[in-house]
Amino acid sequence: MTLDEATSSLTTLVPVSVGVMAHNEETHVEASLRAILEQNQRVVRVDEVIVVVSESTDSTEEICAKMAETDPRIRLVIEPSRRGKIFSVINFLSQASHDYCVVVSADVFAAPDCVDRLGASLLSDPRVGMAGPQVRPRESPGRTTVAARLARILWEIHHELALRNPKLGELVMVRRQYLGDVPSVSGCDEVMLEAAVVEHGGRLVYVPEAVVENESPRTLRDLFNVRRRIHVQHLVTKRELGYDASSLRVSHGVQSFFHEVVHHPGRAPGASALVLIEAAARLRARIQYLAGDSQVTWKPSGSSRTTS
Repeated sequence: MTLDEATSSLTTLVPVSVGVMAHNEETHVEASLRAILEQNQRVVRVDEVIVVVSESTDSTEEICAKMAETDPRIRLVIEPSRRGKIFSVINFLSQASHDYCVVVSADVFAAPDCVDRLGASLLSDPRVGMAGPQVRPRESPGRTTVAARLARILWEIHHELALRNPKLGELVMVRRQYLGDVPSVSGCDEVMLEAAVVEHGGRLVYVPEAVVENESPRTLRDLFNVRRRIHVQHLVTKRELGYDASSLRVSHGVQSFFHEVVHHPGRAPGASALVLIEAAARLRARIQYLAGDSQVTWKPSGSSRTTS
């Protein structure tokens, strides 16, 4: 069902609960929240926005509290100690009022029709339990670095991968009937939600027409650390739940890599550099994984949280 078809077939908007996960996000949280509050709302209605602020030591809480004063849809949930993002997600889901829930990080910025398009994909097929958008790094004039350019290529490769084997992240919409008890064995919340949905018979759908932007690492060190951390989380998920994240399988990545190089030969040097970074990150991740690290909590990328 297209967005126009969904719009014409509905007599009332479907209410959704949005959970925004924030830890020391004073740089981005206001823009991220405004992107959610200003959604077009042709198919779904953003009825409540629950901001889970987890052990923030900056002004994140104050910014959100001020915004809540002017928009009654916003409600703050303060977690005094940081257990991991997946626990914040579970906290949000336990308090959400509606069957359709959006989970998003406070450094992600949704296009105006993003939530509508994800909602249309769920409404068109009752078997769909979770939908995710295409992710693009946010344009930041004057902040283009080698790592930022590589991150853009990386997300293009992820896009190709997701078209074949849904890889959902950054912002997702879920149907609560397919969740049950969300596992918390790993810090990768999107994969935990994927595993829960699949376990309960739901389908995963990638909706490339829905778009979000994120803040990508600006240094090679941060890019390496992000890739290392995610691979640790995927390995733990595989061990504990028997669930393969789409990007865990090397064969999936190889297909997407060659598609990127064949169709965009100018990106071949960058894509090749990414292969080396990914290989090194996966090797380091496996060492950490074997040592018992699960990366349920992690230090955020510092270079993606600066404004200059």
